[in-house]
Amino acid sequence: MASSTAQLKAATDRLASIRKGLSTHKLDGYVIAHTPSLRYLTGFSGSYAMAIVTKKNVHFFTNDLYEVQVQKELHKLDGLKVYINRDPWSVISAQDLHKTWKTVGFDPGRHTYAGYASMKKALKGSKLIEVPGLIDGLLLPKSTQEIKSIAKAASITSTAYENMLGMVAAGMSEREIATFLATTTREMGSDKDAFDIIVVAGVRSAMPHGRASDAKIKKGDVITVDFGCCVDGLYSDMTRTFCVGTPKKTVIDVFSVLYDAHMTALDAAVTGITGAELDAAARTVIARAGFGDFFRHSLGHGLGYEVHENPRVSYTNKSEKLPTNCVVTIEPGIYLPGKFGMRIEDDVVITPKGPQILTTAPRELVIV
Repeated sequence: MASSTAQLKAATDRLASIRKGLSTHKLDGYVIAHTPSLRYLTGFSGSYAMAIVTKKNVHFFTNDLYEVQVQKELHKLDGLKVYINRDPWSVISAQDLHKTWKTVGFDPGRHTYAGYASMKKALKGSKLIEVPGLIDGLLLPKSTQEIKSIAKAASITSTAYENMLGMVAAGMSEREIATFLATTTREMGSDKDAFDIIVVAGVRSAMPHGRASDAKIKKGDVITVDFGCCVDGLYSDMTRTFCVGTPKKTVIDVFSVLYDAHMTALDAAVTGITGAELDAAARTVIARAGFGDFFRHSLGHGLGYEVHENPRVSYTNKSEKLPTNCVVTIEPGIYLPGKFGMRIEDDVVITPKGPQILTTAPRELVIV
């Protein structure tokens, strides 16, 4: 797919920021081996590639499986040079590309041990410097086109959920519901499921990451579904909780607490808030109601070319402020072992005026 003007601008801006980072850290080059990061920068959607960004060039390496693909996908970045070879480090050595690279940076969290060993051997004349997070921070704000693709994925997810509510009934299995969601989203234009679809009913709903099983749905069951779509390589991720038949009063009471926590977090989701502050907005509501020990995960995470990416919307993320146009999930949950569990999850764009909510399905406790 040829780059649009907007996509090229976003990639050019990101490249400029990386090169600014080179100057800040006094680097002659920076190695990028994380394929989702490479997609943000270059547009490449394949599963194998590496790039080295220097002040003048972007040396891009992939193998011959993608020789045609790179011609169609790569943005026309300043100084882009493409190498088709299954051993990029041998190309660097053979062409003496690194002769002026006295210092080369890399993110230690994005390289395997074997990859680091190959890099160290090939760049034995260069000083390798660990610079974690140089790329990650640049990818938090999403471009206009990226947000449109995530929004489309979220719309498909929302519509599929609403369609599912019209067909689900007692006696069906969790797996039947998951199959319906997978088939419906694919028919509506999703490239693939974002992850293995979660459908958990009754006491199984207390498992935050339980996968769909052959367990049958009974009247009165609390059911949580968590699934997402992929459009243009970008993901949505939505969770909803509903009931088949009239639920017990306890279910309604707990859901009321969860709903309040979710809406409180949405109200707090503005540019400049830290991940910890946003997490606390929901967690405080749940804790005050006496369920603090049963909210066992972070409030959310970033969305993009990965289902889980930065920023972390977590009580541990106390310093990172959420920038305008980053896309995150807000997903508080309460899980009571042996009884039931529930979660509400929306995908939102962070803005100075509050969240732009991309998931549109009803978040209330629907009874079918």
